[in-house]
Formats: sequence, C-alpha cells, structure tokens
Amino acid sequence: MPITEAFSESLTTHPIYTWTVLGVVVLGIVSFVLLMFISAPYGRHLRPGWGPTLNATALWVIMEAPSPISFGVVYFMSDNAFKPVPLILLGMYMFHYLYRSFIYPFRMRGGHKQKPLVTGLLAFAFNTANGSTNAFAITALAPHLLSTDWLTDPRFILGVIVFATGYAVNRQSDAILLSLRKPGESGYKIPQGGLYRWLSSPNYFGEIVEWIGFALAAWTVPAWVFAWFTATNLVPRAFSNHRWYREHFRDYPEDRRAIIPFLL
Repeated sequence: MPITEAFSESLTTHPIYTWTVLGVVVLGIVSFVLLMFISAPYGRHLRPGWGPTLNATALWVIMEAPSPISFGVVYFMSDNAFKPVPLILLGMYMFHYLYRSFIYPFRMRGGHKQKPLVTGLLAFAFNTANGSTNAFAITALAPHLLSTDWLTDPRFILGVIVFATGYAVNRQSDAILLSLRKPGESGYKIPQGGLYRWLSSPNYFGEIVEWIGFALAAWTVPAWVFAWFTATNLVPRAFSNHRWYREHFRDYPEDRRAIIPFLL
C-alpha cells in the first residue's frame, strides 16, 4: 500500500494518531514562519521578555526526555516490538535521544543560564507527539517493517548509512562547540574544524541528515514528517546563527554558509 494511501486510511481507523501527525505538520509550518523573523530565545540569542524562565539544563531534560519515553512506552505496548526491523529503528531513535536527553544537557555550555519556560513547553508537546506517533507507525501501521525482507531494501540500507553519517556530523560538531571554552572561560569564539570549515551550524545540518536517514529506513509518514519538521525548525535557526556570527566577528570566514555546504 502506498504511504499516502496508508495515511488516509488511518484517518478513520486511528484518528488520534492521524490528527497528532497533522498537528506536527502545522506546528512545523508555524515554527518556520515565526523563526524566519524571530530568533529563538536560547544560547547566544537569549533575551528577556519571554515570560518565566527555568535553569537551562533542567529545562532541556524536561523538554527532550518525553521523546524517548513516549517512543518507548508506545513501542513496547506492541506485539511487534521484538521484530528485527522495528528493533533496529528503535535503536536508531534511542541512540540519538538518550544522549540528547540525559547526557548532552549536562555537558552543554551555558547550562547554568535561565531559559524561557514557554520554549520548553512547546518542545515537550512536540516531542511527546513525535515519539509516540513514530513508535505507533513503526510497530502497528507499516507492514513492510515486519518482514526481514526490508533489511535488504535499498531504502533501508541507504537510510541507515545516511542516519549514521548525520549522527557522526552532529556529534563531532557538538564536540567542537563544547571544546571552544576552557574551564572558567566565557564569551564566544569562531568554531573551527570539521564541517565548520563550510558551515555556521553543521550540528543542525547533521541532525537534519540524521532524520532524513531515519525516514528513508522507516518509510512511514511520521518519520518523514519528523524529518521535515526538523528542517523547518533548524534551517531558520541556522540563518540566525550565521547572521549573529557575521555581526559579531569581523574576521568571520566569508565562504561559510549557514546550513548547506556551498549553497545556503
């Protein structure tokens, strides 16, 4: 059954799932439009006027943890949880989010700062919806994932390779950022090395590539919606970072792009 036909059929059989996925689509559109005009208030873009705040590390855990938790809960409610292909997709998803939710927040720079609570609440809602719908689609709505034949499908093989590539780029870029400041130092520096040779935000580029790979490997509607949402959310942020670097560093490399090497 074509992916679009399967999604249309789910509207009558699984309305909560379908409307949740559509909600993520709408949220992606709204986020993209807003972020093209307003820099998200975090990190170097943090500023007052966004309501109550919370410690950045604590808020990061609160807003990211619902993704692996909701994915895991829905996933293991299924009788198909221990099929080979769904297990691999579970591993890919958790490989990213367990680090992102429970390790990265305690390593990131500026974790002691305050961050607007509203941004955490929006992320909490998205991550809950995204984790649960992806797990449900993988275990209950994608018959192709329940057969080991999918392990040799070009989409699955390419997807795993693309995901691993994006993950490596994302982690390397984060490591470069984390190493910019020595203990006790403050302020910002121009990142060097890795894909920072060509991009202002290779960490965002890597994350977008990751979820495109996951979408290829899973070949489900929520996985593709997630990849699309990641791009709509991170591309405007990359533009904001690029502008900020150019405004604050006169010697910022002229040949760097914001998010796509040599192009954008």
